[in-house]
Amino acid sequence: MDDLYRSELMEIYKDPVHRGHLSDPSIATEKQNTFCGDHLHLTLKIKNHIIEDAKFEGGLCFVSIIGAELLIEEIIGKSIAEVRKIDQKRLLELINLNLSTSRVACATLTLKALHEALDKYEKN
Repeated sequence: MDDLYRSELMEIYKDPVHRGHLSDPSIATEKQNTFCGDHLHLTLKIKNHIIEDAKFEGGLCFVSIIGAELLIEEIIGKSIAEVRKIDQKRLLELINLNLSTSRVACATLTLKALHEALDKYEKN
């Protein structure tokens, strides 16, 4: 991995833009990673089936934070239908790290929470 990309990931980890919570979310969900104990709280603002904003918070490791930040950056401004097409393979391409099986679970924690949140949203 090149040093520039590595330093970009460190900047994301140190100061993630999308860390926090939305005061009036359309939907919120919690997800736990049983491998490492990470705990995620994800909030989404959806209007006319478009993800307008999203925030995450919780006790998360480096890989979980990177995965959350890159995924949220990818989904803002997209329709629910477009977001549903984002799978583990696509997210791992965005992250672009060589991850062990347990670290893949960290990287995809937010993706799993996102799909659960969208399921809940569409049921309402």
